[in-house]
Amino acid sequence: MLRHYLNTIPCGYEEFCKDRNYIDKTGLIQFVNAQIDKKGKLILASWPRRFGKTYTAQMLNAYYSIGYDTHALFKEKKIAGQNPSLAYCGAFDVIYMDMLDFRARATGKQSSLNKASKNGERARQLDWIDYLSDSIIEEITDVYGKDVAADTLADTLVNTVQKTGRKFFWICDEWDNIFREPADDEKAPEKYIELLRSLFKVPQITSFVFAAAYMTGILPMIKMKGESALTEFDNYTMFVPGDLAPYIGFTEEEVRQLLERNPECSISYEQLAEWYEGYAFPGAGPLFNPRSVIHAIKFRKCTSYWTNSASNAQFKQLIALKRDVLRRDVETLLQGRAIPVSDVSFDNDLRTLPGADDEGDGATLAAMVHLGYLSFDQDSDCARIPNREIRMQFVNMLKDSTYQTIYRKIAKADQILQDTLRGREDEIAEAFREIHHQYADPKAYNSEATLKETVDLAYYTAERFYIRMYEIPSGEGYVDMVLYPKKKADVPLLIIELKKNTAASSGLDQIRERKYPARFREYGGKEILLIGISYDADHLEKVHTCKIERMYLQ
Repeated sequence: MLRHYLNTIPCGYEEFCKDRNYIDKTGLIQFVNAQIDKKGKLILASWPRRFGKTYTAQMLNAYYSIGYDTHALFKEKKIAGQNPSLAYCGAFDVIYMDMLDFRARATGKQSSLNKASKNGERARQLDWIDYLSDSIIEEITDVYGKDVAADTLADTLVNTVQKTGRKFFWICDEWDNIFREPADDEKAPEKYIELLRSLFKVPQITSFVFAAAYMTGILPMIKMKGESALTEFDNYTMFVPGDLAPYIGFTEEEVRQLLERNPECSISYEQLAEWYEGYAFPGAGPLFNPRSVIHAIKFRKCTSYWTNSASNAQFKQLIALKRDVLRRDVETLLQGRAIPVSDVSFDNDLRTLPGADDEGDGATLAAMVHLGYLSFDQDSDCARIPNREIRMQFVNMLKDSTYQTIYRKIAKADQILQDTLRGREDEIAEAFREIHHQYADPKAYNSEATLKETVDLAYYTAERFYIRMYEIPSGEGYVDMVLYPKKKADVPLLIIELKKNTAASSGLDQIRERKYPARFREYGGKEILLIGISYDADHLEKVHTCKIERMYLQ
């Protein structure tokens, strides 16, 4: 009998180990070992798609299952160095559930029932959770005998432990899939929670049957009436990852290892960081989206490898709604700024996110953190768009939604920054003319405030890479604007001088003569762009000009 749940063959993890880009995450096993039969033995790890949840679940299955000797598989891994060596390896009966696989099999079973119905009779609706429980019980009795079978899964597990003297290890990958994506059985989500409660809500059963449990998902434990449906599980989330932080994605060290293993790849660490980094937690440092890093190295190209899912489509639909609060938040995020976010108002259920008429967007923003669209900083309790890949997803969503005004503003500012970095003087001058004409009050066209606003709008999205500073004392005067690169941003320092009724080159002369760059001596050896922007206030068309000069401080 081919088993889908009990002590399954760990072929998935074996395949991972053979890949040249395998990353040793067996430190997670050491953490789980420390929880065996302890208070923290029920673990729920929730982080976004593409961040290695299935990888870690399959690794734990391969390590703990008694059904397949994997000592040889792990003897060269980091976990082999613990004391005692390979503790608990092959120690338990493992029930491993992949809820995506289960969904496919339940759908197939329903299809079989439909085909078997005769004379046009309506096929019975498959009860998904009863089907799940019955399937696990069938596999257990096939291995340990029919005498352990009982009416419920919980009682069957109790009987089995009494017979074997060995506890179970429960592993469930994508535990929340049944809540995130509609099921043919509408009652399945609620019955699923009842099943979990029968196993983990009764202390006597949980203590006697399970050595530990490890579930993965995008969402933490569902809340019911504001309280967790299963308070017994410790939730490790994108808000509070705790000791699991190093296992959410790739660390900086692991990304550098991958680049060393792939010398033919011309992509630099800095490029990968710009595209796929941005998630950081205490004790782990910068973290990367694993799937995207692997794809970028494989195809030797940094671009968006973000994939769609039903839950992501639901989020995109929310973004498209005409809601002023969320609209302002999205605009702020796309400028490169952070916004306060709390997960208190979110019930961890995408089905209950607010609709277009709801005033608050706290739950939506919290969902964005759990889905990986935003990174969360525990010190400031704020979230931001983590990297270039995710920012591209936001921009694409705005392009296809009701946010056309924001999209055009964002796209224009992005282009101006790129033109600036590439030294395209004519394009920058024309862009400034358009912005100056479009947004300036005719009565205040020549005011300093209007000029400042024009520059702000032109470099509207520069805060992704820069700290924006105005009227900075430098050398023998004050710089109109400085865009100072943020840490790790691979961009030049920008010194901008604004002029009226004089040549743009006079702005560069002023920067040099008043020794403005001297203020930034710590930037020695790196590229600086001196930018002069001017316009002719007396000309009918208010002609704008731009000059750019590159320099390096000695």
